[in-house]
Amino acid sequence: MRKFLLILPIAGLIYFAACAGSSASPPSAANNSPLPASKAVQPEPKAVVDDAPRISLADAKKDYDTGSAVIVDVRAESAYKEEHIKGSLNITVDTLAANLNKLPKGKKIIVYCS
Repeated sequence: MRKFLLILPIAGLIYFAACAGSSASPPSAANNSPLPASKAVQPEPKAVVDDAPRISLADAKKDYDTGSAVIVDVRAESAYKEEHIKGSLNITVDTLAANLNKLPKGKKIIVYCS
């Protein structure tokens, strides 16, 4: 049960991570060719509700300094190597589910992506 309670918030953070979303470019005005009606209508994208809990920088630092939290950087390895929070783990958002065993049990997990 504890494992489920740990995995559920992490999975939610993964799903709703702002930096993990893909951005679609707007349709080009140059593409004015008529399309069949079945292909012309694009389905409405589902609204993403980001209800991940937030933590202030001061609270995150306090929790990290006391050893009650671990900080996880979910950006690409190249971005992590360029600059990151000292002591943070780099587990990319794409591999987070497969690397849950690297996260310590009983600690607050603070995830960031920018």
